[in-house]
Amino acid sequence: MQTRGTPIISEFVLIPAALAATLAFAQSHAGAIPPVQKAKLTASDGAAVDQFGYSSAVSNLLGIAGASPDIAIVGIVNDDIGAAVSRGSANIYKLNASGAWVFEAKLQASDGLANDFFGASVAIFGDTAMVGAPNDDGTFVNQGSAYIFKRSSAGVWTQSAKVIASTPATSALLGFSVALTSTSVATATSADLAIAGAVQDTINTLAAQGSAYVYKRATAGTWSQEAKLVVTGTDAQANEYFGQSVSMYGDRALVGTPGDDIGAVVDRGSGYVFKRSTAGVWTQEAKVVASDGAAADYFGFSCCLFNNHLIMGAPNDDFSTVADRGSAYIFQLSGTSTWTQEAKIVASDGIASDFFGSSVALQGNLALATAPNDDGPAQGGGTSFTNLGSAYLFVQSGTATWTQEPRFTCADGQAEKYFGDSVGIFGDSAIVGADGDDISGMQDRGSAYIFLLTPADCNNNGIPDSDDISSGISPDCNLNAIPDSCDLAAGGFDTDSDGRIDSCERDYGDFDLSGVIDGLDLAYILSGWGQTNPPIGDVDHNGLIDGADLTAVLSRWGNVP
Repeated sequence: MQTRGTPIISEFVLIPAALAATLAFAQSHAGAIPPVQKAKLTASDGAAVDQFGYSSAVSNLLGIAGASPDIAIVGIVNDDIGAAVSRGSANIYKLNASGAWVFEAKLQASDGLANDFFGASVAIFGDTAMVGAPNDDGTFVNQGSAYIFKRSSAGVWTQSAKVIASTPATSALLGFSVALTSTSVATATSADLAIAGAVQDTINTLAAQGSAYVYKRATAGTWSQEAKLVVTGTDAQANEYFGQSVSMYGDRALVGTPGDDIGAVVDRGSGYVFKRSTAGVWTQEAKVVASDGAAADYFGFSCCLFNNHLIMGAPNDDFSTVADRGSAYIFQLSGTSTWTQEAKIVASDGIASDFFGSSVALQGNLALATAPNDDGPAQGGGTSFTNLGSAYLFVQSGTATWTQEPRFTCADGQAEKYFGDSVGIFGDSAIVGADGDDISGMQDRGSAYIFLLTPADCNNNGIPDSDDISSGISPDCNLNAIPDSCDLAAGGFDTDSDGRIDSCERDYGDFDLSGVIDGLDLAYILSGWGQTNPPIGDVDHNGLIDGADLTAVLSRWGNVP
């Protein structure tokens, strides 16, 4: 959420909210380990006011079948391309075999022009990426567009489509929000459904009612418009901003409508769920609202849909006299079409103007909500920074309990960084954009951070296992990324009960686990001489029992330390 100057031409501005009730708070769990920062992404060609991180998303090239993300996209909404000011771009990053996130490609619109703001929104699903350019001019000024890119097995990204509205209009801002999915979401590695929000689209003379366009990929790889989603009937209003946020999962789409007036309650906000038939017909399935919504909460400013859960952000939700503290709401699908509010989540340490819920993400039993205007210290630091920004992880346990984990933010604190202006989640990891990050003296150059959300702590010492191992607090002799103390506590690793892991003893040369390297161990070497991939005896793990193994055993003769 942009609370400072924003490059997007939009009349939608967050203003102070009215009183909101505080029901169904998620529980707080203060003892867990905060998410661990794994990488900081920046553009090598970054410049001042690029706002790298304005939008961000992560995925796995295997699709949902991938356990952790290995591909990420970050929008650079104000990137100048040549003389084209704020034409915009998006960077792709790939996780390499060494566990490092490296730059793979820079995406640009083939026909981009100045002030298109390409990169204002991004989405990625497997090997498919989508980038919104809401200020792109076509037949009409700022009608907006979105671009779809496909990755080859060699890592080359190619623009496969530019999608626009079938009924474009001036300042409709199509591409303000985008999302991707697949009709066979559980097994697909490429997206075949896309959605783009046109947040200020005029519908039947209702200015800025908003709309969202759904696009379908044919077998041949071409994309075409399948549906235009709008609010209809007596529920339709001007200035609803339907399409401010969008999300998709399988055959469902979710559209945030933060300007929706519910009865006489202005800008309370709502979200709409649409369901796709096998014939490609989209029908409104449900309208979701906050049980305690109030005027100017802007519920629906952000949203995310995953399987049978959805989350909606209400960043201007007030708490008593605490204005704009913000909140988010989680809904669960029951039956075939009923969405029921399951929880309201808030930051346990929230204060006025944090705008918690500006960005939200959801996958499995993990939910994220950001507070980009949160004041506080950097991760592990003591100095507080104004508008540093933060994020909060909530973990579901049981059927309806969402527990807050510790607040987390970036390790390098800075005022007006706006950490949390964008967020994405995949598996056990998340990406968080900080488009106000000043780098090398360049204001608002921007950055994005990758976090491991649920680091293992098998020995419950309050330190992630990876840090235990890397710091030497606990060794990992068998290189399985688990501290040896935990392997031993789990049993099955120490058959002779001598307090040492069997595989490590044998790697040292004590093949019979006697505690001594002696003639019996030497006999193992000699009897297996020349064998390839033997079960034991290959001390140096080169796939062969040879002279190097014999030398190692002889040099360690005697008691095993």
